[in-house]
Amino acid sequence: MLTVFRWARIRPSIAFLLLPFFLLLIDCKGPTPAYTYTASQMAVDIPKQLAANSATGGLTIALVDDQRVVWVQSFGYADVASHTLATPDTVYRIASNSKTFTAAMILQLYEQGKLSLDDPLTKYIPNFSIRQPLGFPAGGPVTIRSMLTHHNGITGEIFNWALTSAPDPNFNSELVTYLQGEYLQYPPDYFYAYSNTAVSLLGPVIEAASGQSLQAYSDSLFHTLGMDNTSMSIDSPNVSAKLATGYTAGQALPTRYYINVGGSGAIVSNILDMAKYVEMINADGMGERGQVLQSATMDMMLTSQNGGMPLDFDARMGFLWDLNDADLSYAGNLCSKEGQVSGFHSWVEILRDYKLGVVVLANDEGVSVSDIAKQTLKLALQEKAGLTPPPTYVPPYSPPVTWDQARLDALQGIYVINSGPPPPLTVTSVPGGLTVNLNGAINNVVPKADGWFSAPGSQTAEFEFNQVAGKNVIVAHTGRQNLLLASYFSPLTPPAISAAWTARAGTYQATNWTAWSAVMPAPPMALAIQNGLLIFGGTFVLTPVSDTLAYVAGFGNNGGASLQVLSPGPNEQIQMLGVKYKKQ
Repeated sequence: MLTVFRWARIRPSIAFLLLPFFLLLIDCKGPTPAYTYTASQMAVDIPKQLAANSATGGLTIALVDDQRVVWVQSFGYADVASHTLATPDTVYRIASNSKTFTAAMILQLYEQGKLSLDDPLTKYIPNFSIRQPLGFPAGGPVTIRSMLTHHNGITGEIFNWALTSAPDPNFNSELVTYLQGEYLQYPPDYFYAYSNTAVSLLGPVIEAASGQSLQAYSDSLFHTLGMDNTSMSIDSPNVSAKLATGYTAGQALPTRYYINVGGSGAIVSNILDMAKYVEMINADGMGERGQVLQSATMDMMLTSQNGGMPLDFDARMGFLWDLNDADLSYAGNLCSKEGQVSGFHSWVEILRDYKLGVVVLANDEGVSVSDIAKQTLKLALQEKAGLTPPPTYVPPYSPPVTWDQARLDALQGIYVINSGPPPPLTVTSVPGGLTVNLNGAINNVVPKADGWFSAPGSQTAEFEFNQVAGKNVIVAHTGRQNLLLASYFSPLTPPAISAAWTARAGTYQATNWTAWSAVMPAPPMALAIQNGLLIFGGTFVLTPVSDTLAYVAGFGNNGGASLQVLSPGPNEQIQMLGVKYKKQ
């Protein structure tokens, strides 16, 4: 998802009006449940969830069984000021769900022999270059395949030019120019790190390989799918008048802002069109007006591509689709994708073994679309297959054990949380166990016979200290999930910060901000020394490489990003993630 946009939950403001059911029954082969229980239950639950999230905008949901849309319903408003209710015709920004269409376009070109997935990015963007990562060994080239799996190492959130009040047709070329002075986060094919930046660059790849503009090529894809109310541009006549107003923090956002990371998040669509997209996947690549992808290519797109990458743990990635969902793992093979951008939130999930899919589109950023989608699928799966969620997994009991103090002492240190933005956590040994301090919240954990740690008397969550791929990490085990939680940064007493960096401490203001401030403001950022650590923006723990270069410690979609000092001296600026800052 477009993770840069994070806003507070919005205040209670308006009651949601429940529209009559929009039931669309389409002939298809074989018996299909009526899903009346699912529809009636969710018609009650969704308004409750909207109220619980203090939502101002609206939501539309569709449930798809194979080639049939079995339930569609809208709730709330497409626009509050004009009292315009949401309907199945309402057009929403689908944000990062755009990425899955980008994957489909790349794979079409692969099928046509116009590109290879193992081609380097430079074959299609000749002036693309980026420096080798800081703090990691050099790696191979950035390939199309690594772009499709978020294993390319390109910093994820370079958003300075991403959202603007007018479309910027030069965004990708500006991005390429910037990246020439940037560093990879990690070597390609090393670690899963979500990158809106990288996926945006697949737009120029599609244009170079197809000889068409991204807009024209995507229009062709939408036509084959029968998605006549979908576009890469909010100004397209088929979508412009039906675009919902987005809401965040209880406030309406300007409708006409533009998302320049086209293939990463610019597509707008309505629920009935998105249902056709689900039908195509259920039909192994056959769209309403023709073949979109061959069945074998569809399987490849929705098959895990990141096996053998130990730091990924349970993350399973297809080509720009997520393939694991602990809440629905009992349903077998599945794929899902979330999209979130200022004022909008979307979720698509498909249970492939049962050909059941759901789409939730909301014009309110705070709505928990994933909870709504998952609950709908659980109910539908029960109606279709009699399959109910298994009992909550309780891990086998492992009794506490005693470790000698030296073994506990070896685990002490400062660890950086995976993906941020929480501050680092401090692990300190005490007699019989460890204390974990996260921003003043202190928890005690003790060793267990299985080699992991948990709170005394509880195994709801267990923590494993281990070395994986040469990195000392903390792995969180919750239920059946195994996730990278944090990585070791320094001893409890970190190395001294140089005088040059210490002198730079202070508040900085952006000097080259071009994003539309009504949607994406540029707040002041602090460079500070906190508990002996060099921290930027209150969240990014920095590892200095020299007196003019540092990088973000830890893993995640901005881990490894560089902070560079430009023109050191009285008029110096610092630069990070595409933004230049001047000390105030």
